[in-house]
Amino acid sequence: MKETTVYSLVIARTLFDKAAELCLADDRYLASAGLVLLQDALEMAFYALLIEKGIDELKNLESKSFDELIGELKKAGVEVPRSGTLKALNKQRVVTKHYAQVAEPITVRNYFEAAEQVLEVAVKSAMGKSIRDILLSDLLEEGEARDLLKEAGQLIEAQKFLEALIEIRKAIFVEFENDYSVHRWRDYDGKAPRRLADLNPRLKAPFWTRSKEWIDEHVKDPLDYIQINYEKWRLDAMEWGINTAELQNLRNLTPAVFRSEKKGAWYVKYDMEFPVNGATLSNAKYCLDRAIGIILKKQEHQRTTRYRKRGEQVNPPPVYLGDNIYN
Repeated sequence: MKETTVYSLVIARTLFDKAAELCLADDRYLASAGLVLLQDALEMAFYALLIEKGIDELKNLESKSFDELIGELKKAGVEVPRSGTLKALNKQRVVTKHYAQVAEPITVRNYFEAAEQVLEVAVKSAMGKSIRDILLSDLLEEGEARDLLKEAGQLIEAQKFLEALIEIRKAIFVEFENDYSVHRWRDYDGKAPRRLADLNPRLKAPFWTRSKEWIDEHVKDPLDYIQINYEKWRLDAMEWGINTAELQNLRNLTPAVFRSEKKGAWYVKYDMEFPVNGATLSNAKYCLDRAIGIILKKQEHQRTTRYRKRGEQVNPPPVYLGDNIYN
């Protein structure tokens, strides 16, 4: 896989995610703005796939129109479903962008659903794997969350949607919810000095929940060990560039999970009607896409953090008795 292809697809996917927030709005102006972004995302993805196929070395792709890019993809053997809908989408984009004619939200939503299908099918046809797999393999850091999301993708392919949603929620627990677990304080009586663990900045549960007395009174179910400090939850999401609504959607649309320690057994809980109403293909695909996106944003933010180098021995400064000492 060419490096340029990966970078272009990542940018296209980022544009697509931004477009989703607008395209699914009920406001005509927001939906129209989303339509313009949606076409840009598709066009960039089409360029990326043609570059991967080496078509850019044979033809001048910069001069090709959106419709001509679709034709070039088909000539290269790339499957592009619903090409007629895509051409209609492009015409609507031209009318909206150049003639300031707003589009109806229901129309934009239909275009968005078609574009989502096209992006998935075309990328898999050209690259041999879905855009989600590309993001997982080439961008997410190695670790438990990535392994869980990979397993979720395989379960979706096997039509095991409930199991996939459970794996997705486990990844959310590992990356976000575990920081709010008060399980380690279940034996702390509040009399002894606070342990060093209390000073760990990753532990974010409200301080009043960190005692044996509080836990004995309020924790009736393993899930009660997760005590979200919603102010901290919201501020962290803003700092990482994560849409808090999407993060909450993932918690609402997946079964709740908990484990007490890294090698411990998982506790899973969901309502009786969830397998019928919630464990669907569309829900599983949505949750997997959003989970990849928000974990990627968190990891990108963490990669920008820099720390001073430590470890080198330093000779202590000489001490001069009698020198002035300043307050």
